[in-house]
Amino acid sequence: MHREPITVISNLEDLTLAPKCQHKTIWHSVRSHRLGGTIICFSATASLSTGIALLALGAITVRHAATPAEVPYAAIPMIFGIQQLVEGGLWLGLPAQTLTTHVLAIVYLLFSNVLWPIYVPVAVWLIEPGILRRRIILFPLAAGAATSVFFLAAIVTQPVSATIKVAHIGYHLPHPHHTIAFTFYAVATCLAPLLSSHKMVRLFGGALIGSMIAAYVIYSIWFASVWCFFAALTSGVVFLYFSRRSRPGNNDDETLIATG
Repeated sequence: MHREPITVISNLEDLTLAPKCQHKTIWHSVRSHRLGGTIICFSATASLSTGIALLALGAITVRHAATPAEVPYAAIPMIFGIQQLVEGGLWLGLPAQTLTTHVLAIVYLLFSNVLWPIYVPVAVWLIEPGILRRRIILFPLAAGAATSVFFLAAIVTQPVSATIKVAHIGYHLPHPHHTIAFTFYAVATCLAPLLSSHKMVRLFGGALIGSMIAAYVIYSIWFASVWCFFAALTSGVVFLYFSRRSRPGNNDDETLIATG
């Protein structure tokens, strides 16, 4: 997911610089080779440091939670931080295929493919005051539950691995019905926040959609890793939800009637 010192190689002819991106870094071609790509290197150090930063941010956000129902939503940055640390551990262990790297790959996929599809809609549902909106959010929540079960079954029954390919991490998780699974995943993680009555939660949903589109269009080969990287950045919006609410006279939420 995360990385740091960013090295930009403006032309693919400058691939003599690419060895600096080996093993502990990722490079991504932003444009096509024929158009002259831009290669961005991210280091394993940044993955670990970003994870630590998100853990700290998450701890602050959780302290701002006023009720137990708000804790799951407040904990989103913290959970992303743990996921970042897991991938940082993978960077340190790969390319060796050991029991440790195998376990870390499984743990990472449990976060990205199993936890988030059900966690995000549940967290949004818990903080939603409107009755009607809570009922509507049950639809992406159901999609998330189905997605989580689907990917959990795939992880249990299929060979899982993580490898470094051209200085990036690729996660191997064979499963059928790719389009359906992706659609259900997007509905669960992105639509649920957009249905919230809280403006900052809707902003979080919009940021997730934007990051998902960018990751899929530009980095489709490494989507699982790159989108989680972008999504981790957008989790800062979760902090804004609590910090803005705590300001005197600031009301970010719409006034709701009993029907939502």
